[in-house]
Amino acid sequence: MEQTVIQATKRQDVGSQGARRLRSQGRVPAVLYGHKLDTVHLTLPLKDVERLVHTRTRMVSIEIGGTVETALIKEIQYDSMGDHLLHVDLARVAMDQKVSVTVPVELHGMAKGLAAGGVLEHLLKDVQVRCLPGDLPEKIRVEIADLEVGGAIHLRNIVPPQGVEFVQDSDIRVVAIHAKLEEVAAPGLGEAEVAAEPELIQRKKEEEAEEEGGKE
Repeated sequence: MEQTVIQATKRQDVGSQGARRLRSQGRVPAVLYGHKLDTVHLTLPLKDVERLVHTRTRMVSIEIGGTVETALIKEIQYDSMGDHLLHVDLARVAMDQKVSVTVPVELHGMAKGLAAGGVLEHLLKDVQVRCLPGDLPEKIRVEIADLEVGGAIHLRNIVPPQGVEFVQDSDIRVVAIHAKLEEVAAPGLGEAEVAAEPELIQRKKEEEAEEEGGKE
């Protein structure tokens, strides 16, 4: 997996006012920790972090004053509205030690069941994998061309990339195709209630007719 390199600078002012000032300058506060080394407070270019979010990149190389460290993006914090990046947590990794990371699942191909009128349900959009940092895949690609109506692909049916193992239950369903429901019953009405409805209407009409006759 090709690593993205981000140019970081050490952050001196760690207060909330300093954080707001950084964000106004197009930078994001961050922290780098782990492997029994000192925690380092950093700032990162906002545009670079936004690109990482867009591409769903999990592992990056952080360059700090000429020193490069490999890290996993553990958490990205947003404001209460989810519009603005507030903070990034980075965890150091060693290239010879396995890590557990969540990566996206990408469906590929046109399923036979879709052509037959079925409805596709993508159940597992992200999968947790365990591997060495150098073997970390950007995504897990799942071929669905042969999937027919009523069929499903489970995690056990997918062969992971070399050096990668799936951590989750192998019986979990990744994608399935269901038959399209053509008719939906009226909500809240049982068969007996639906059948009785015309009779009630007819009885009401008869009662109204009797009342009109009595008035004459």
